[in-house]
Amino acid sequence: MTRAQMVAEHPGMIIRHHDFENFPQGVKTHTTAPLDYLIVLLKSGVAITLHVFDPQKTTSLHAQALDIAGALIGPLLGTLGTVFLAFWAWSLRFRFWGIPLLLYATSPMLVHGTVLGRPDHQALLILLLTVALGAEIALVRPTLDLKVNSATHQRFWSVVSGLFWALSLWVSLYEPLVLLATVVVIGLALDRRSMFSQERRRGWVVFLISLTLIMMVEGWHIDAPDAALRANFIRWQATIGELAHLNLLSPQLSSWLGWLALLTPLGLFFSRKTDRRSLPLLLLLLVLLSLTVWQIRWGYFLVVGVVLALPIFLPVLVKPWIIRTAFFCGLWPLAADWEARLFPDSAATRRLEMKRAESVALREIVATKVGTNGGPFLAPWWLSPAIAYWTGQPGLGGSSHESLPGIVDGAKIYLAPDAATALPILRSHRIAWILADVPERVISTSATLLGVDRPSQSMAEQWARPIRDEPRDSAIIPDPSIPLHQGEIFYQIWIVQPVSDLLPN
Repeated sequence: MTRAQMVAEHPGMIIRHHDFENFPQGVKTHTTAPLDYLIVLLKSGVAITLHVFDPQKTTSLHAQALDIAGALIGPLLGTLGTVFLAFWAWSLRFRFWGIPLLLYATSPMLVHGTVLGRPDHQALLILLLTVALGAEIALVRPTLDLKVNSATHQRFWSVVSGLFWALSLWVSLYEPLVLLATVVVIGLALDRRSMFSQERRRGWVVFLISLTLIMMVEGWHIDAPDAALRANFIRWQATIGELAHLNLLSPQLSSWLGWLALLTPLGLFFSRKTDRRSLPLLLLLLVLLSLTVWQIRWGYFLVVGVVLALPIFLPVLVKPWIIRTAFFCGLWPLAADWEARLFPDSAATRRLEMKRAESVALREIVATKVGTNGGPFLAPWWLSPAIAYWTGQPGLGGSSHESLPGIVDGAKIYLAPDAATALPILRSHRIAWILADVPERVISTSATLLGVDRPSQSMAEQWARPIRDEPRDSAIIPDPSIPLHQGEIFYQIWIVQPVSDLLPN
């Protein structure tokens, strides 16, 4: 959202460096322009809509058009994915076309990736890779009968494939690159002649031209990992939920796919002799499952693969009533998952209410006690991106692995035994104010990141103690206003005084 705000203020801007994280060095970011400009474009649409329906500007929403656009971009991209699937199924004359659309719209994993209020590049990747993989399936002739797919059909989907692979690589050089390599290897192994057919060559040309233009606009964002990244990435990864491993014995996979997690590979295996698309899809799903076991973030694309596989293997069940019964019974674990989400128990309700209250409280304390002129700040790294967006001030931490040097220094400050130990690090980063949070959250995450045991005393605990008068010659003092401390919510601002003579000799 900070990037989108910068682009909205400077149209035509391509952001290659972030000054608002890992301050003061900043980062050479791997994040790219497409999502920035989509949010800004949607902001214009929101502004026009508000102007049409509220020309007198009676609502405060007019000043929040960018926030609204950021909240809506995920669901909008998810809707576009559903529209594509409908067109794709119609183009390929699939029966039971509504079944993959229903799974795409209801799988909790895909809903999480495109949820309201989560302006994340994963939502755009889900759409782009759904189109790219769908085009690859359309390019595989289901039988040896050359009349099944016309040359025009092949040329169209070849161009779509080349364009959307290039666009997905523009967004990220991680998941799209791995999936493209997997698709190419499977294609060369199973049907090398088709990969270099005249129709496919058109798509490769579109891919190379598009990628060249993208590189001219965006440049190259990848650098060799620095020492901090190499030393701390594995421990930092342990604190990131989407980088965790998937336990196949847990109910997590069935909550995304239901019993289709078992039915899909079996269906593709038994339909491989009647439909040439089944075997490459089965191999792709096996690769995606392995990647998801390694990192849960691949689960988005595993679900997309199953969605695309459904209309290919379902006809093997022959009878329509069998197909529909098998599908809806297979979705039973999804129904149980949605029931728990829509009708949570008291403990889950309390956690949700507390999470919402904390979000409101965080913005309240940052807006009222710091504003937009507070200067560089230290906050828990998972809160830093939002604070940077609200205040327009740079933070020591960030949410990406490029910010690891600042994240590590922030952890050292929170775990420092006393102010004298923390102060030199704070001064080296020119930190003006610190956000104190519930120490249990900060200390445990910081200790995991640094690979150390929980210290007996730390600044994180000292900053969370009840406010009392601090000596005026202290270098780190509480903000004079009343701290926000309600129940389990605790946020308090501490000011780093610019008193150079307090540095240790």
